[in-house]
Amino acid sequence: MDLKEIFRYVKQPRVFEEGTSNFWDDAYISKNMLAAHLNPDWDAASRKPKTIDKTVAWINQHFLQENSTILDLGCGPGLYAERLARLGHKVTGIDFSKRSIEYAKESSNKQGLNIEYNYQNYLEIDYHEKFDAIMLIYCDFGTFSNENRAVLLQKIHKALKPGGFFVFDVFTEAFKEDKEVNKDWYASREGFWAYEDHVVLSEVFHYPEEKVYLNQDIVLVDSNKFEVYRSYDHYYSEKDLIHLLDENEYRNHRFCYEMIVDNDFASKNVVFVATQK
Repeated sequence: MDLKEIFRYVKQPRVFEEGTSNFWDDAYISKNMLAAHLNPDWDAASRKPKTIDKTVAWINQHFLQENSTILDLGCGPGLYAERLARLGHKVTGIDFSKRSIEYAKESSNKQGLNIEYNYQNYLEIDYHEKFDAIMLIYCDFGTFSNENRAVLLQKIHKALKPGGFFVFDVFTEAFKEDKEVNKDWYASREGFWAYEDHVVLSEVFHYPEEKVYLNQDIVLVDSNKFEVYRSYDHYYSEKDLIHLLDENEYRNHRFCYEMIVDNDFASKNVVFVATQK
């Protein structure tokens, strides 16, 4: 393996620069991601059932009418979509993990739930005034570059019916108080990133001016192969969010800091936002 090639990636990249590969559709990693989504005792991919129940109840009570039409962006295996469908709403779920979508379809069919699931990059949606509410949960909003975030906000605005709500969550500025810039490595015979012997070089980078953290994992599988996986987290103040939403023609912003019920880290660092078209 050419060490010069690896050294290209161990230094801090430009903010939102992509790695060499995406993990959500990798045949092996996506299996582990799905298992993490479905683990009720772990909130590293989806939040625990108690928190999901509370979130769905909040959305249903404050932002939905009877038989509302809902778009769940990044729906994963359908944990929110199924709960909303059981309440009588018409739900469409979109995710860029084929494995998650296949699981969600099978699960809804077994339960007789009428949910439409689409395997799609939700930056490419093209709906016009179709939904009463659109959801983007688990801080996915903070993973986008400013350019892609602008595209997404425009597409969501177009897809909402007049008066419809966009509901999402983000990390607050308190996030940086508990997040550490660090380096680490480990070797494993089989783990989350690979089913064979591998070494993982992990590093956290901070971009304070952009209010962004990068979690980077370089996975070395053998002497001739490695992949670089990058996940960005953008954190916001209320002022940041209000300015961003105002300039994209959203209105009536509401903030909720009390949604997470059993995770001390997330409870301090996550805010749920509902804003209206």
